[in-house]
Parts: sequence; C-alpha cells; structure tokens
Amino acid sequence: MDYKYNLAKLQNDKEKIEQLIASQSQRIGSIFPKSLEQEFCSKHLERARKHVEKYVWGGVLSYFIFLLIMIPTDYWIADPQYFLHDFILCLLGLLNGAISLVLFYLAASLPKLKRFFSQASMILVFWLLVSISYINMSMQAESLQHQSMAIMTIIYILGYILTGIKPVQMLITGLMAALTTILLLLSMAVVFNPLVFGRILVGSCLLGYVISHMIFARERMIFLYSRRAKISEKIQRIHTTELLHLSQQDELTKISNRRTLDETLDVFFRQAQCNESALAILFIDVDFFKNYNDYYGHQKGDDVISSIALTIKNAIRHMDFVARYGGEESVVLLPETDAHGAYAVASNIFKAIDRLRIPHEKSHISDQITISLGITVYRSEENLDKDSLLQIADQALYRAKQLGRNQIYYQSIRSVNAGMVNS
Repeated sequence: MDYKYNLAKLQNDKEKIEQLIASQSQRIGSIFPKSLEQEFCSKHLERARKHVEKYVWGGVLSYFIFLLIMIPTDYWIADPQYFLHDFILCLLGLLNGAISLVLFYLAASLPKLKRFFSQASMILVFWLLVSISYINMSMQAESLQHQSMAIMTIIYILGYILTGIKPVQMLITGLMAALTTILLLLSMAVVFNPLVFGRILVGSCLLGYVISHMIFARERMIFLYSRRAKISEKIQRIHTTELLHLSQQDELTKISNRRTLDETLDVFFRQAQCNESALAILFIDVDFFKNYNDYYGHQKGDDVISSIALTIKNAIRHMDFVARYGGEESVVLLPETDAHGAYAVASNIFKAIDRLRIPHEKSHISDQITISLGITVYRSEENLDKDSLLQIADQALYRAKQLGRNQIYYQSIRSVNAGMVNS
C-alpha cells in the first residue's frame, strides 16, 4: 500500500514538474508556486554564496590585475592641474572597492553572517554604487568622470550576477542607488550633467536586470530538469525494488519463492559452517491436499495455501525464513537453532495451523486441514552439502506421512549417514 501511495505521489509530482517546464518554455522566467519558488530562490542564493567562498582567490587575483591596470593608467589620464586631488580620489575609490569585496566575502563565509548574505549583498552593492559614483564624479578631470560611468555599469552587472538575489530586488536596489547618488551629487554641488549621468545609471541598472533575468530563467529550467531527474530516479528505484521483490516472492502466497529459498539456504549454510552453529530445516506439507482441491475446487485450494503460508510466517521468529517450495509444500530455515529449538518452532506452526479450523471433509485423518512436518538439523561437523541437507528434511517429511500424517517427525542426519553406511 505504501509502495503504491509513494509511487502515485511521485508520478503526480513529476507531472506537475513537467507542466511547469512547459509553462517556463512558453513564458520564460515565470514564477513557480510559492513553496517551490522559495526552495528555488533559497538554493540559487546558497549556490551564489558558495561560489563566493569557492572562487575568492580568483576574485582577489582579478582585482589585483584590475589595480595594476587602473593605478598606472589613472596616473597618465589625470589632468596635471588637478593631479593630486584626482589621483587621491582614484586610490580612495580602489580602496573602497577592495574593502567592499572583503566584506562581501566575509558575509558569504562567516557562519554568523551567512543567513544575512542577501541583505548584506544588497547593502554592499548600494554602498558601492553610491560611494564610487560620488568619488569618481567629484574628480575634476572629465576623462576620469567618463571612466567612472563605465565602472558603474560593471558594478551594476556584477551585482546582478554574483549576488544571486532576485532580479526585481536588485533592480529596486539599483534604482534607489541611482536616485540617492544623483540627490547626493546635487546636494554637494558637484558639477555634472544629471540627465547624462542618470541615463547611464538607469540604463546600466536595466541592462543588469535583463542579464540577471535571463540567468534566472536558465537556472529555473535547470532546477526543474534536476528535480524531474531526481523524481524519475526515485520512481525507477521503486520499480526496480518492486521487480526485485516480485522476482523473489511467490505470487500466490506472498512469501519467498523457490529461487530465493535456494539463495538463502546457501547463505545460511555457509554461515553455519563458518560460525560452527546449527541450522534447522522444516519441511511442511498439507495432508490430503489433492483431495481438498478435487472436492472444494482449485480457488479454495489456493486460499488454503495462502492462509497456511501467512500462518507459518506469523508463527516463526524474526530471524527465520519461510518459502514456498512448490505446490502445497513450504520450507522454513531456522539459523542458529538446535533440535529442541526447531521442535519448539515446529510446534508453534503445527498449533497455529490447527487453530485455523479449515474444514476438510475428504481428509482420511481429520475433519479439518492438517499438516505433516519434517525436521532435520545440520551441524558444521557433519560432512554433507546443502542439497543433501534439504533432501534429508524432505525425507523427514516423507517419514511423517508414512507414520500417518498430522504430526512432526525429526530426522537426525547422523542416523541417515549411519543407515547409508550399514547399507
């Protein structure tokens, strides 16, 4: 029942994912249902945070190369008339960028700050945009002001790509930074063209938003494909498990089949040899079952076999193993069990079958279903193979039938070996 429920749930989940994939293909970047959207955003943000941790030295190297390029070129670009003023501002801007990158890394790596990574990222991007814009636009050289506009565009795009924050949230942060920068420059009486500068800031913000939206749309599809693959893997695993279970299980009785019996007997037999422990085998047969089938019909006969199999399964210990041998015959393996223990388990089975009170008018010994049960016990010092052991248990069952059925018979391996020697 659990298997069917889990499989149906997984198949339903897979159908929903496939519907979302189709929806994403038609409307790129559309938002998922609430719970799935939260999971996606959380994973996307966490992946961005881990990337910051992982590629920190690549970022340090890149910024170092950037410094090696910017400092000498700013030296040559700066107007000699305002050289000291502008060059100090250039160095201050580069230092501000370096400090911001360090803070960005700390927000991504320190355990106490990890959960505030998105908020810290937005604050740092906002600060960088406002502070760098103010510093660069305060320079006197027009060429350095033009350079600052290109730097603003880079900061916008990097902010969208590296932080993992939702495009809309980053867009709002960028627009607020642009408005704050313009108001700050106007209030500080910095000479600049608000229309040109505002156009650069807003244009960079929108460009970053489009790039980020495209990245998010791709990540959404990857997320859905990955989720569908995981669900498909779970479904396949359930099918494989069920097929394996069916290949090991008897269809009628729902206990193990002959093939599984052979495999399990081989394992138990080798364990008994290695551990020098006992292994008991019970061979069980329903008395006058052919008569029952002929009189009550094969459907009733199948019901009896199923009931007896279930009763045996419930009567044995958790460590024991039961399988259908064929027809109405069953075999029980009792690891680490001597003759006394085997007889106790056999008695439990015998009494449990008797309590079923299944009518059997065509039995020659009783008015209800009865069983014959043969027992043998293997010990590691006895020289025989597992097939011979099973054959001796079968002989014990045959002997129980010879003695009148509806009974338990114990066949000693030593007595069989002694009989073979005497003959």
